[in-house]
Amino acid sequence: MGVPVPPGANMEQNLVSYLERRRYLVVLDGVWKDDWCNSIKKLPDNGNGSRIIFSTCRRDLASECSDDIYNPDLLTGNEAWKLFCKKAFRGSECPEHLKEISEDLLTRCGGLPLAIVALGSLLSTTGSTPAEFRRVNASLGSNMEGNSKLGIIGSCCFLLFCKFPEDYSVTRGRLILLSIAEGFVEEKRDKTLEEVADAYLNELINGCLVEANKRDFQGVVRCCRVNNLVRECLVSISEKESFCKVLTTENLDQCDHLSHRRIAIHDAFTNSLKSKEYVSRVRTLFMFGKENFTTSEFGKALERFKFLRVLELKDAPLETFPSEVVNLTLLRYLNLRNTKINEVPDLVKRLQNLETLDLRQTFVSELPKTICKVHKLVHLAVDKINEDQGRVGAGVFSGIRVLASLQKLSLIKANKNQRIAKELGNLTAMRKLGITELESRDGKDLCASIQKMKHLSCLHVTSRSKVEVLDLDYMSTPPSLLHRLSLEGKLRETPSWISELHSLVKMSLKSSRLDGGLIEALQALPCLMELQLVDAFNGKELEFRCNSFQELRKLEVEQSDHLHMVLVREGAMPNLQKLTMRRCKNLKLVPLGLNNLTRLEEMHLYEMSEELITELDNLRTGEYHWMIDHIQVIHTSCSPVNRTYPRFRNLSSFARY
Repeated sequence: MGVPVPPGANMEQNLVSYLERRRYLVVLDGVWKDDWCNSIKKLPDNGNGSRIIFSTCRRDLASECSDDIYNPDLLTGNEAWKLFCKKAFRGSECPEHLKEISEDLLTRCGGLPLAIVALGSLLSTTGSTPAEFRRVNASLGSNMEGNSKLGIIGSCCFLLFCKFPEDYSVTRGRLILLSIAEGFVEEKRDKTLEEVADAYLNELINGCLVEANKRDFQGVVRCCRVNNLVRECLVSISEKESFCKVLTTENLDQCDHLSHRRIAIHDAFTNSLKSKEYVSRVRTLFMFGKENFTTSEFGKALERFKFLRVLELKDAPLETFPSEVVNLTLLRYLNLRNTKINEVPDLVKRLQNLETLDLRQTFVSELPKTICKVHKLVHLAVDKINEDQGRVGAGVFSGIRVLASLQKLSLIKANKNQRIAKELGNLTAMRKLGITELESRDGKDLCASIQKMKHLSCLHVTSRSKVEVLDLDYMSTPPSLLHRLSLEGKLRETPSWISELHSLVKMSLKSSRLDGGLIEALQALPCLMELQLVDAFNGKELEFRCNSFQELRKLEVEQSDHLHMVLVREGAMPNLQKLTMRRCKNLKLVPLGLNNLTRLEEMHLYEMSEELITELDNLRTGEYHWMIDHIQVIHTSCSPVNRTYPRFRNLSSFARY
């Protein structure tokens, strides 16, 4: 299409005018900048079938410019191989002598079309011998660094991914806290550091630089990773720019004269580290793998890392808290999650710059009194491993009120000191709170404290025992931002304030044993997407009324011993995708109205009565099979005492015939 452009004319305006009365097709490949999106919007919509097609790696741009979005899946098997051969061998078949190494290289792309194209283009310019291909494989990161299709390094937060091993999935929260501890996040007006870091991560995900491998029902990414090929690129650039050095058993002999401020050790711990001169310059130390080293050996090596600010020891084989850690007075971030330590020393008070302390899945049952002297603490996470009770909180002494910067505190015991629930009222910056072993007498104080936490988004409360009542009906104005709530313990009645939680997305009730009023209190919550009821409903009939639970995606009902019937009215739970029922021993009828759940994709009925499983089987094969034909996945199992049916049955649509 040729468009005449008079001298001095505005190209954009001229193009818009030219297309005004014409039927056109515009194709734009690789849109990346925001101003392109503005230009696309200016093209005329003349209602004559004209179309604009553009490709972009940025999901936010796609969403802003159009509602008609196609998200290509990762390529697998034959599709990935065809694309690889098209680029690497210019459409010809792969030579037999290159098949093995080519398959290895293709595996590293993880099905990502962008990576396959970039890798194939690179290989097409090299010699076609196995040795040349292996050379590319060995130095893949540095080779890909200069490739324009993978020239995607623009953020220190992105470079963080080079520290993690291949195929390593990282939780969103961990990445955010690491970005803050490393000093990559600048505070902005009206936003916390966590919110700013979260926005950075969203940009990486929306730009398809980071893969989301776990999302919740809101679509929020909970875990993510980078493609292995992209990781190679990150490692190469990171080492070139002296950002971080990844040490493995293969390159330990190369680390005598490093200038890197960050080190990530992958299954390669060695006592020789304590004699290296460069370690005194290191500010960040990551340890991965479960090597056989003792706490004593690691402590001796740690003595020379005097200026550490970030120490990541998740999953490390530590039996006790390394005493040398308390001498790292510049430390901001300490992760000891899933180690075997059982106590924190009193000298932890020396860590006056510590902001994050992660002690989850350890054996720590009590925090020292001196923890209250670590005044900069923002995130304090601790829970003890207990096979019988699951996650158990740690004891904390009075004085916790002085930690005014705390935004996350979970899980702590309430019954160690009856003043704890009241002291929490001083922690008005709190975002996430988890408290266990609450006694009835503490309920009023806890409610008064929670009302002062205007930014609270997540709350977990557990009673001291199953017979101890959670007395929580004392809040006139619950936190308006609360979106996750977990209550575990007996309730006399549904707290009145629950029906006012208009931001609540996920709710879990355990051991509540409520008869009536529960469903009525929850059914109109406008944002509720996940609901778990474990030994929470004590009634005989569970009815979901018309227009109730409009946003619910996931429902789990477990251990409702008196339940005889479940009824789903037309218009109830219109967006439900997954239904799980477990150990409801007296439920002998298939839930009535399953055909009303038109978006239901999965139904799991575990350890249920034999009568219910028989009826479901008859329904599946009888004339009313259409009531459940839309459910793609159906799994069932009988109670262990029943012998007629197998322990587990797969009645999914693909397995029915």
